[in-house]
Amino acid sequence: MANMAASMKGQKPELKHYLRSNKLPDVYEALLTGLAVMCPDDPLQFILDKLRCLKENGMEELNWDMFVEDYMKPPNKVITESNLDFIFNLDDESMIDFIDIPVNIQRGQGYFGGRFEGITKSRKIWPTPEMYATAYGHYNMSLKNMCFSAWMQYYLHKKKKKMAMEKKMTRAALHHAHRILRVHLNVWRDWLRYRKGCQAMAYHKLKRIYFVSVGIVLFREWRAVAKRNKDQREYFEMTLRLERGENVDDEETFGQGDGDAQDKLSGQLGIELAVKVFSFLDIADLARCACVCRSWKVIAYHSSLWNRLDFSKVRNRLAYGVTDLVTTKLLSKCRPYLIHLSMRGCTQLQSSTFLSISECRNLQDLNLSQCKGLDDESLKFVVKGCKIILYLNLSHTHITDASLRTISKYCHNVQFLSLAYCKKFSDRGLQYLSAGKCSKKLEYLDLSGCLQITPDGFKSLSSGCNMLQTLVLNEFPTLNDDCMMAVAAKCTKIHTLSILGSPLLTDETFKRLANNRNLRKLRIEGNQRISDLSLKAIGKNCTDLEHLYLADCQRLTDASLKAIANCSKLVVCNIADVVQITNTGVQSLAEGSCASSMRELNLTNCIRVGDMAMFNIRKFKNLVYLSVCFCEHISEKSGIELLGQLHALVSLDISGCNCSDEGLSSLGKYNNHLRDVTLSECADITDLGLQKFTQQCKDIERLDLSHCKLLTDGAIKNLAFCCRYLTSLNLAGCKLITNLSIQYLSGVCHHLHTLDISGCIIITDKALKYLRKGCKKLKYLTMLYCKGITKHAAMKMTRHVPALKFSDDEIPVYYGYK
Repeated sequence: MANMAASMKGQKPELKHYLRSNKLPDVYEALLTGLAVMCPDDPLQFILDKLRCLKENGMEELNWDMFVEDYMKPPNKVITESNLDFIFNLDDESMIDFIDIPVNIQRGQGYFGGRFEGITKSRKIWPTPEMYATAYGHYNMSLKNMCFSAWMQYYLHKKKKKMAMEKKMTRAALHHAHRILRVHLNVWRDWLRYRKGCQAMAYHKLKRIYFVSVGIVLFREWRAVAKRNKDQREYFEMTLRLERGENVDDEETFGQGDGDAQDKLSGQLGIELAVKVFSFLDIADLARCACVCRSWKVIAYHSSLWNRLDFSKVRNRLAYGVTDLVTTKLLSKCRPYLIHLSMRGCTQLQSSTFLSISECRNLQDLNLSQCKGLDDESLKFVVKGCKIILYLNLSHTHITDASLRTISKYCHNVQFLSLAYCKKFSDRGLQYLSAGKCSKKLEYLDLSGCLQITPDGFKSLSSGCNMLQTLVLNEFPTLNDDCMMAVAAKCTKIHTLSILGSPLLTDETFKRLANNRNLRKLRIEGNQRISDLSLKAIGKNCTDLEHLYLADCQRLTDASLKAIANCSKLVVCNIADVVQITNTGVQSLAEGSCASSMRELNLTNCIRVGDMAMFNIRKFKNLVYLSVCFCEHISEKSGIELLGQLHALVSLDISGCNCSDEGLSSLGKYNNHLRDVTLSECADITDLGLQKFTQQCKDIERLDLSHCKLLTDGAIKNLAFCCRYLTSLNLAGCKLITNLSIQYLSGVCHHLHTLDISGCIIITDKALKYLRKGCKKLKYLTMLYCKGITKHAAMKMTRHVPALKFSDDEIPVYYGYK
């Protein structure tokens, strides 16, 4: 086609006109269309046949698709006119050199604006310059019209767009103004609320000041009157005592009795039995009993009741706490026969109290832990006077090296010494302690949390205090092998070692300790470096091991349990969070010589322990306590039911295990001696299962049902009427429990002293009324996330319950409430 187009180029216009007038391009278009669509096997024969047909029929019916069958005719042309013009060069400028004039034009305007008159047939004429000018003007005008129309549309579009933008900007400006006004309004409202709050607060403060001022005035007047009446009563009482010949210097510490009450019971019991009864009371109750009558006063001041004073139990019961006034009075009365004294947590004590303690010459047991007023000078007064002290607890105090030097100088007989969490003494203090006369008698030492001690300090300690038998080093993250090697080398009589929270110790330390062959109690927690090698050495050398605590030691495997299985005296074994322990390890323990002596076993979070381990645990005939918390591979029928065959079992913890009504019923059926059971997060337990269990185990004292979400009031009703000696109950997360359950508990379980109802959102203030009325012995009450209980009711409950926790916050996500 390119060759044909090249050959047609440059030909005369007459030839091109001839080709067009005889429709040669149309014939060419029809033939090419037929060839392109039909695709005949013999194209040449196809062209000859179609030309012969065209000759016979003529050119009148010539069409571009006449050589295509009807069912194959395309909707559009295959060969475009531009291609035909290119092939035949019909768009050449030579084709416009002459123009055909129509035949039937009569006095009209011909092409290119020329005037023709009387022309009756077509003829060829040459375009004139005027025709070119007219054609150019017409074409130029068309372009101008087109450009003007396009420009007009563009202008209108821009104008419309601009108007729309102006409207949007107007609306945006209005919206912005409104938003600024809203912001200012909110600021003003907050400021107004704040001002009103300040005014209300100021009003309440002024009101309170006014009432307090009035109360002070009234109280002062009442106090003056009461003081005058008291003086008169004391005057007549003193006169009466003088007449009777009694000692007028004997004053009561917490109050005075009027002497009018009569007591026949103490006379019938006898002094010895009465003293035995009074021995169960604390200091405050003894002082109050002394105010009842003279016979009770004689019993309350018996010497055997005052050889032990524990102020830590009454520090929260006294109105102003344990003060110097109270302690000095009591110590002055009982100092001849006082042997045991505990001031733990008494933060208000000053030098006068410590001076009174120094006068107690027979004191052997002294606990001054958490006494903020204790310093080096005060301790010096105490140890100078109390030279026969055997037990001294100074934990959580601010003593320094000077105090340890004083102890080493004056306390020649001390056997028990606790310096836990005392941060201000150093290695030099341990040097003083090891060089003193008490170093050879010191048997117990607690240095927990004393991170300031270095390996040099431990070397000094071990060189002098080589008779140590119990060493406690808990919460000691800086403790390493260098520290313990010195202790293990010289303190060969250590039989009890507690090193909880010391992750830097390795197998070398425990191998060295095992070589001493005296370990009976070992407590380790959170150590990821200890391996089976340590336990093999301990199991081989320390055959008298009784207590083993190995919580969260991840590298230990079944080989460790196999190594200690031959410790025939092993009583307690705690391997909680040791995830590599499997059924094989438990089987090794059960088949070893420790099976007959084992009483406590803790397998909490040993996730690889399953039913086979429960089968082997049956061999622990004397097992009293067992914990298999979150051991998910323990099934209900093959695992939980087997635990019921442990007839000596008293305490069981199966929190998070696959236990439902059937397993719980079987557990109570085969073992009705259970006292302490934890069923926390056993979500499949319902009222029916708990009913059968409580009917079989009626001696339950402590029960944990937290997060057993299917339990209702019916289950608590059966629990209350079957287990009347219940002392501790946990119902946290039991969202279906209502006031009716508390009514059942308070009506029957009068021995209840610990209760947790956290997350019981249906319980209201009415439940607290039942508790106040029925549970007189309740000491610990937890009511977290209880929206139905008001703060006023909770504050009112604090008068009856010593330890109460309450909040009405939102239920945490981990409670699983929807």
